[in-house]
Amino acid sequence: MTRAQARPPRIASLVPSLTELVFSLGLGTHLVARTGWCIHPAPDVQRVPKIGGTKTVNLAKLRRLRPTHVLVNVDENRRETVDALRGWGDDAPEIVVTHPRAPEDNLALVDQLATTFAGCDGVAERAQALGADLTRALALTADRGSARWRVLYLVWHAPWMTVA
Repeated sequence: MTRAQARPPRIASLVPSLTELVFSLGLGTHLVARTGWCIHPAPDVQRVPKIGGTKTVNLAKLRRLRPTHVLVNVDENRRETVDALRGWGDDAPEIVVTHPRAPEDNLALVDQLATTFAGCDGVAERAQALGADLTRALALTADRGSARWRVLYLVWHAPWMTVA
């Protein structure tokens, strides 16, 4: 059993969508840190300390919160942040790296977090239900041979950001 598995997890999420997934899996009581961009579910995240932004993590504050796990995303967070976390020595948390690139990849993402936190009550059942819901939603949007539309989806401005 690893150090992180020997006690209840203390989760830090550096990605807004992962923060929402943490709550969907029933792990909200284990969330000890989030970014300022992690704002959903609004009533629940208000109790969780902010530790900066997705790319501007306050590492000193995060370290004081003693996370056992830090959730990151290849496209959302900086490699320098991950390297700094790994440099904490015996205090280094388990870093859970995610990289969904297509809607279907979210099935594996749910499984990844369910496996990581398998020792927590109800996670497996919630993950199974969430996976089933996602599978149904994906089926509704499956390619049925109709004409494809090209869309530019803007998600933020200053600077402008898009989904590719």
